[in-house]
Amino acid sequence: MKVKQTYKTAAITAIFLLIWMVSGSLVEEEASPQSESSLATLSSVTVLNSNAILKSKTIKASGFTEADKFIQVRAEIGGRVISTPFKQGDYVKEGDLLCQLYIAGREAYPKIVAPFSGYLESLRVDKGDYINTGGVCASLIDSNPMLLIADIAEKEIADIDVGANSMARLISGDEIQGKVSFIATSADKNTRTFRVEIQVDNKDRAIRDGVSAEIYIESKKVLSHRISPAILSLNDQGKLGIRTVDENNAVEFKEIAILEDTTEGLWISGLNENERIITLGQEYVFQGQTVNVKEISSPEA
Repeated sequence: MKVKQTYKTAAITAIFLLIWMVSGSLVEEEASPQSESSLATLSSVTVLNSNAILKSKTIKASGFTEADKFIQVRAEIGGRVISTPFKQGDYVKEGDLLCQLYIAGREAYPKIVAPFSGYLESLRVDKGDYINTGGVCASLIDSNPMLLIADIAEKEIADIDVGANSMARLISGDEIQGKVSFIATSADKNTRTFRVEIQVDNKDRAIRDGVSAEIYIESKKVLSHRISPAILSLNDQGKLGIRTVDENNAVEFKEIAILEDTTEGLWISGLNENERIITLGQEYVFQGQTVNVKEISSPEA
């Protein structure tokens, strides 16, 4: 999944906001009092007949890798360690003996076994050590699949579905692909964010547990139009949008959200499936004004 060009978009939006704050508004959107003679003189604009396509935006979050299974294997009864058949780093199968204990006065030797197949991340005891009830015999990890963990803001969590395509760039620069496997129902009470897990194939154990990552998740698809960034404007409330004309060629202002900034233009949402977007002359018209229209069929990026 391609990482979106967010810096250019942010710069464009910041410039618009700065101009609006200094001047009060970028463009007068409310119909100001006009003389009858000026209203009778129609302005001419160029209009793009735009048909929307379904497109996803990318939700970005900082996160980290986390092994699917990573536990401390503990003793259910205290005793002296008399056998540790495996060493740190060994692969063990579910049910393999990790630590065998001796308890005075008992004929049977208690065994601590692997609860699942994985790698022995650490062995906490040596032969001859005494381990108390609840003491750790070993740490066991299963890193396939590896999980990517992201905390997603409450305003964006509704845009993500289980199964959504995702990509992450690790601190090493490596890029990995996966799909969303879990979305939390309850938000973290401190950060008001939701935990999202992304499952990544890790058969070769190349991805390590606990590594920082920049995570990119595809959101639900929405109706999107491609426009030139030059036609963006702000209304009197500082809302980012564009000007369109209705079926009667009357000018309207419509708020939009930027999905993606590409070399071919901006992809935006918030509009109807079919729109007549003013691409030339928008700075000379006002809300509700009837205009002369020249129509085109492709945007000018």
